[in-house]
Amino acid sequence: MRNAKLTRLLALLLAMMMAFALVACGADEEEQPAQDQEQTTDKTEEPKEEEKEEEKVVRDTFTMAISYMPDALSPIGNGSDDYTTMTRPLYDKLFMENNEGGIDYYLAKSLEISPDGMTYKVTLRDDITWSDGTPITTKDIEFGMQYSIAKYGYNRYARVNGVEGTYEIIDDQTFSVTIPEAYNYFIATLGGMTIFPAHEFESAEALAADQSYYTKKDVVTSGPYTIKEINADSVVFEARNDYYRGTPEIKNIVLKVVGSGSTKAIAFENGEIDYMRITTVDELDKYSAQSDKYNLYIMPEARLNYLQVNPYGPNPLTDEQREALFYAINGDEVIDFAYGSTDLAQNPNSMLVPTQALYNAETPDYVYDLEKAKQMAKDTGLEGKELVYIYNKDRANMEACAIVLQQQLQQIGVTLKIEGLDSTTFFQRFFGLSSYHNDQYTTWDLGTNGWDSMRGGTLYQAYSYFNQADDAWGMTPACGDLAVKVNTITDQAEMQKAADELMEVAMAQHRIYPLTYTNYVMVSQKYVGGLDTCDIVPEFADWLAISVNN
Repeated sequence: MRNAKLTRLLALLLAMMMAFALVACGADEEEQPAQDQEQTTDKTEEPKEEEKEEEKVVRDTFTMAISYMPDALSPIGNGSDDYTTMTRPLYDKLFMENNEGGIDYYLAKSLEISPDGMTYKVTLRDDITWSDGTPITTKDIEFGMQYSIAKYGYNRYARVNGVEGTYEIIDDQTFSVTIPEAYNYFIATLGGMTIFPAHEFESAEALAADQSYYTKKDVVTSGPYTIKEINADSVVFEARNDYYRGTPEIKNIVLKVVGSGSTKAIAFENGEIDYMRITTVDELDKYSAQSDKYNLYIMPEARLNYLQVNPYGPNPLTDEQREALFYAINGDEVIDFAYGSTDLAQNPNSMLVPTQALYNAETPDYVYDLEKAKQMAKDTGLEGKELVYIYNKDRANMEACAIVLQQQLQQIGVTLKIEGLDSTTFFQRFFGLSSYHNDQYTTWDLGTNGWDSMRGGTLYQAYSYFNQADDAWGMTPACGDLAVKVNTITDQAEMQKAADELMEVAMAQHRIYPLTYTNYVMVSQKYVGGLDTCDIVPEFADWLAISVNN
């Protein structure tokens, strides 16, 4: 009986276990479709995730910082680097000399210079138009010459050394200018001619009297961009679809007012602007170490920063006193203190820069000799003098240059009373005699300034200092005669020989001390490309080379 009960109990347990197994199997079968569905969903989402990771941002805007809002956007310019940078996207030149000694053509397609160096024949492209579709022709060229006469009293595009030449309009695409004597720098004058849309104005005289046209948004332009918006703190340019050199990749350029120094750096690092200039070794080191995020560009600025001794200052210095002053200047120390790296600036050996064809690397530099400077300062009465030193505080590194020079000259008993001035005030004082014709020129003894964009095969800006323009800079007549000779010789070898002689004579006068050859160093967002092809300062000459989808 007990065995029968035990048998029934085992059978019951076995039945319950089988039932439980069946229920479990049923549950698995019911849940399986859900598991399959989950696996299917995962497989269909994976490609979408990969696609999302590979998606590329397409940009069409380049944002750059400006230091102020311009009153107008005119091709005439106002002499500042900022303004030139702002207006370059809007207006093209005929042609520009490049760092290789050749010519980059824009509105012009060719330039022919006669064997005697006096006649320049220019042929315009036949596919150039203003932004309103009107062809650009020699009518616009002639209007520009007439504007010069109305504004300045002479045709600056046919005038050399105070004597005016002639011009001829040959046809709609061709004109020529004959100057009174060979003058090598004239190629830069002619290439940089300001060209206006003649059809927009009643006359050249009317434009000279009233330039309010260029304060408006809808001005007619010759470059790759037009003005799209003018806001309280920004200007927006829009790419032309009919630009003769092709449509720019960047559809919009935004010029945005941004503060200087750390404010600009913060804006750059936050992605609010696409590039900025670097002027300190700390910035250079910082962004060089982040090559995964930023691009770094280093190119010659084609600028000579120099120290000028004023011949008409409160304390006119003798030849021997100027010589003592120059012996006391340590050029390498100026670079180390004011720049901190030869990537930012180099110690120069000449008043010409390496980007000029006439530059000679063998030109003897001034010698630093502190003991000789001390003795000469004592013997000549320079010791104990206080000299007024002015500099442009809006220019990078100029304050640091002033401080190191102050320290160096203190070692020979000369005290520098340093005055940092904004650009407008500085230029009015520095060029008071030669340009602004006021008595501010007599209020300073030493000043630092720069000759910029020194490119091509001529003396460029240095010429006006060497040839005694307005008798402003104290150079001897012999120096002036040599400068004229350099700019009127057509044989290259003879021209180089005269330039070398000019450097020897000019350096011997101890009027101008070459302080630095500066580099233009930029950092950009990683997605920006093409800035290394724009080797001109101020930036940028060729907007078709720049990309924001690098």
